[in-house]
Amino acid sequence: MAVTIAVSLTVVLFLYSLGLRAARILHDRDLERLRIRWWPIIARATMTDDFSGKSDLLALRRGSRTKLLREWCRFRMLVRGSSCSSLGLLAEELGLLRVAHRLLQRRSVSNKLLAVQALGFLRDDESWNEIEALLKDENIIISITGATALIHINAKRAIGLIMPMIGKRPSWPRTQVGRMLYLAGPDTVTASLCHAIEIADSEEARHLLQFYESAFMNDIDSLVVRLLIARNEPALISAALKSVRGRLPSKMIADFTKHKVWFVRMQAANLLGRLGRREDYQIIKPLLSDAEWWVRYRAAQAITKLPFLGPNALRKLCDRQQDPYARDILRQALAEVGMV
Repeated sequence: MAVTIAVSLTVVLFLYSLGLRAARILHDRDLERLRIRWWPIIARATMTDDFSGKSDLLALRRGSRTKLLREWCRFRMLVRGSSCSSLGLLAEELGLLRVAHRLLQRRSVSNKLLAVQALGFLRDDESWNEIEALLKDENIIISITGATALIHINAKRAIGLIMPMIGKRPSWPRTQVGRMLYLAGPDTVTASLCHAIEIADSEEARHLLQFYESAFMNDIDSLVVRLLIARNEPALISAALKSVRGRLPSKMIADFTKHKVWFVRMQAANLLGRLGRREDYQIIKPLLSDAEWWVRYRAAQAITKLPFLGPNALRKLCDRQQDPYARDILRQALAEVGMV
């Protein structure tokens, strides 16, 4: 009896595997036929408003319409400028907006993601409330895709909703958040990002400061000065120093090279190397003898980046060091850039 049951289960599993394999083959063949028919039409639409194919949509099965929408989204992700408008006209001509609306009501995560992405690309304002509700979804992919779609639909309206959530949702992938803010543009992002950082607690502010490149440089640098004056959390100070891209008063940086927390001193050394100012040279040199190895190392790297010090000057500086730790770390930094 046991043998019969085992054999029966084996046969059932074998037939099930064959069924899955057959379904996959049919799916791939159907997708290949769809691509052969539609890729030229979609590609032509990226270059001209003169396209056809509406009648062919009527012959597509519902499942194939979903596949066509997915292929349209693939093309849409690759284009910029006027091509986006042309692809939007094609989608409207083919009724893909209605397809996306139907998919948005599905329970399937993959279908919902496809719908949200398509509705964002199509700038469908009617779907705003439904997509906004997805921002609180526990599924990270659904929530970040919803946020990106809202940026596509109306960046100025969306950024006020999304910016406070970025600090509270560190699980959102950093690259996707950065891409989303880049899409919104610094004109839209700067004021909202600076305000969110200023009112946030230390942890959220540090997370938001990661996206400093999405805002205008002068605004971020001014914000950093205010943070460094008003806040005293070492982790936040370090993050603020890391985000400086323009100028910061030498006196303020010098104070942080003497900070009691080593990673603040290290970040100050990094900043001095990035700024590369002649007047900061005397501020960097004492860090070569810092008690913390990482501070000495970053200070040595910063000195090798200074544009007004050539190879000979750097070698002489190394030879003149009385502190063996300073001499050794400078030698290591010089070796890394091929100056030894």
